[in-house]
Amino acid sequence: MPFRSFAGSSLVCGGCLFIGASLFSLGAPGGEPGQVTLADLLDPLPEVDSAVPTPAEVLGIEVGERHWYHHEIIEYLDALAEVSPRVQALGEHGRTYGGRPLVAYAISSPDNLARLDEIRLARTALSDPEAKIDRRQIPAVMHLGYSIHGDEPSGANASPLVAHYLAAVRDPALAAQLEDVVILLNPVFNPDGLDRFAHWTNSHRGFVPSADPLDREHRQVFVTGRTNYYWFDLNRDWLAHQHPESRGRLQLFHEWMPNVQLDFHEMQPDSTAFFQPGVPERIHPLTPRRNRELTHSIAEYYRRAFDKDGTLYFSGERFDDFFMGKGSTYPDLFGCVGILFEQASSRGAFQQTGNGLLTFGQSIANQFRMSLASLAATAVLKNDLLDYQETAFADSLQKGRKRGGYYLATAIGDPTRLREFVRVLQGHGIVVRQLTRTVEIEGESYPAGATIAVPLAQSRYIYLESLWERRTDFVENIFYDVSSWTLPLAFNLQYTRDPVVRVKTKPLDEAFPGGTASEAMGGSPVGYLIDWRDSASAPLLASLLEAGALVRVAKAPFTAVVAGGDALDFGYGTLLVSRGLAPEISSEILELLSEATGRGLPVHPVMSSATAQGIDLGSREFAILKKPRVILLTGPGFNQFQAGEIWHLFDQRLRMPITMVDWGRLEQADLREYSHVLVVGGSAKLGFLGEGVVGKLKLFIEDGGVLWTQGNAVDWAVEKELAEGVWRETEEEKAEAEKDTDDDGTMADDSVPRPKVERRPFAEARDRKAFKLVRGAIFSASVDPSHPIGYGYGSEFLPVFRNRNRFLEPSINAYSTPVQYSESPLLSGYISAENLELASGSAGIVVDQQGQGAVVLAIDDPCFRAFWWGTQRLLVNAVFFGKLLESP
Repeated sequence: MPFRSFAGSSLVCGGCLFIGASLFSLGAPGGEPGQVTLADLLDPLPEVDSAVPTPAEVLGIEVGERHWYHHEIIEYLDALAEVSPRVQALGEHGRTYGGRPLVAYAISSPDNLARLDEIRLARTALSDPEAKIDRRQIPAVMHLGYSIHGDEPSGANASPLVAHYLAAVRDPALAAQLEDVVILLNPVFNPDGLDRFAHWTNSHRGFVPSADPLDREHRQVFVTGRTNYYWFDLNRDWLAHQHPESRGRLQLFHEWMPNVQLDFHEMQPDSTAFFQPGVPERIHPLTPRRNRELTHSIAEYYRRAFDKDGTLYFSGERFDDFFMGKGSTYPDLFGCVGILFEQASSRGAFQQTGNGLLTFGQSIANQFRMSLASLAATAVLKNDLLDYQETAFADSLQKGRKRGGYYLATAIGDPTRLREFVRVLQGHGIVVRQLTRTVEIEGESYPAGATIAVPLAQSRYIYLESLWERRTDFVENIFYDVSSWTLPLAFNLQYTRDPVVRVKTKPLDEAFPGGTASEAMGGSPVGYLIDWRDSASAPLLASLLEAGALVRVAKAPFTAVVAGGDALDFGYGTLLVSRGLAPEISSEILELLSEATGRGLPVHPVMSSATAQGIDLGSREFAILKKPRVILLTGPGFNQFQAGEIWHLFDQRLRMPITMVDWGRLEQADLREYSHVLVVGGSAKLGFLGEGVVGKLKLFIEDGGVLWTQGNAVDWAVEKELAEGVWRETEEEKAEAEKDTDDDGTMADDSVPRPKVERRPFAEARDRKAFKLVRGAIFSASVDPSHPIGYGYGSEFLPVFRNRNRFLEPSINAYSTPVQYSESPLLSGYISAENLELASGSAGIVVDQQGQGAVVLAIDDPCFRAFWWGTQRLLVNAVFFGKLLESP
């Protein structure tokens, strides 16, 4: 069948229709910029089922005429599902924080859709090496996932066209493909971000759109549509699945176990197109060889499509397959082939680029083309893909059985954190059991009833290994994303690196760990004690302070006899809720405590202020806590991811209000009403913050406020003399600083010999710089549990996530470095030898007292991607215990 040609070309490949639109032909000015229909893509238009409506017939607008909103895409796909025997809505698999439904659609032959439940169950059985199934009766499954970055909208906007084509075109080749393949069409991975960007570009687009890249239509401000509701990059959340979009995606993925998963993206307007494979040296070692071979086989279909049309593309460079938490790499350890596709972005209606005028329609057309090429590849390679999937799970189980035993993990005193860890594992289909007999491993106790046991003998063993391993040796030391993500370290668990044999286990209890909810709290004439080690105690404290409760925090450990007669040990940070001078504790406060008890957080009534050991409950070593009022600085220039992590922490986990203030408004704010100002990293070392902001913050700190800085906001705070800090420098940095200027700032004396510079190839310059970067490594630090920043930590050992390569000297005040890197800090990931030397013994957090207040210099991001549960407590402590930061 011939197809519409835009560059004197047409294409038929593998029995599949391919569009022939060149990269720079669709949607040129003169008509509606960028609108695309099947008639634009296919010439002549094949026979189409007239009962299947076009996008314009349902919504009154064509694809590409403007940026579609999420609800419009869903409305059209629902309309197809109502009339087409090839389309079936699968219902919601979740809802975003913004309340938008997460939905997917199955597209296949009518016969396949009639037995869809049977196919789904058979697909699940493919991942069970013990199951006996006839693969000849099972179609392959292809998962099309569009626009996980909402401001890369051509994928989501292509999905109505893809669905229309699959539902309406009457072509024998397509019918045969639909017999062999079930397509899971996930039209919008990130509805909140897509709508944010659609609103931006549609509302800044004139009747005569501008192609100027500087135009506001193409230039978003803080925050961008890339992110979800809380400003997270959802394509980095497949591993940790901390957000509802990711949890829904994983549920869908593991219900259907696709053979091929497509991850559709956009990149810079001056780019061309990319498809995997990526950089060959940057493939994770656990990725099966057969997966790489199939990736190359599928890529041939993309090459033919683009080469036939003369469209430029690249492959095998820039993007990698290392981090196992992205949409194109996650599937690779589950018997699936993940494929990343990147398309040059027009952002708005059209944009002038180095390649010429790029329209929205052209970007959409290439996403459409890649979708059909993927269908052709999946249909032709169906048997190879099914064979690989079955073999991959069997091999995974065999390798796990060969190693044998169990990985153990526990979080002493914090069952909430351990429960979240279990949820993450189970979200990947990993089997988790619990220990029924306490064991001692290398001097550490793993208590029964509070320890998980993860069997290695399971079909998900390979992915489990990617989560558990520590890796410091790499084929290539350049990374597109992070170089390590050891999950037990992220959660700061006590765990075994090697499997343990001969242990007693059983399936997890429903309320594990900690058994069932606590019994009724009981009354007390004195007050109630709450162990601060449990992560659930922080949101309870926020609620108590909001309700006006009198809450004290212990600045020293003690042993108290609680109701029932047991003597329990309590550590630094223990909370005491008492009536004070009031006649009684209010019913509202008691209700909050009772509800917490019902959720499994122990609340201990005490009958006397006298303790068995240590400070008494009336001691001045119990400090009264005040409700924090916190400002988070936001606005253009700040790192939206770091800011979003903090907003999410307060809003979702602490359930505590936070005031987000754009930095341009800070000078007008009365900071006397606030206890904390939080400043995250940003661009240009935060040079956009003027002297007025700096002066305002200096007064705020001197009057008793707490300024929290993290990332390169620490550099800014030190440079602006808000806090004292000394940076460690490499020899090269020292030489650079001394090379051009004398100490007084004048030009150096030319008579002094300049250091000899080794000549290097120009082509190595970019890689040489990359080798020096610290790209997501994990380091060991020591936290002081007696410091308010360290309250609630059960031991001094603390894994921290490092994503920058500047290192700070510890404070000259011996009590003001509550977190310090160990002498040999690298636990997992990559760091250059020179940077490792600088990291040794450097500061993780410095607290610098200024006037009546304090500045916290947090070198690292404690809330990284919301799954570093082990370090988020550092920020939580700084917020609740900010008034205690004064060094003795």
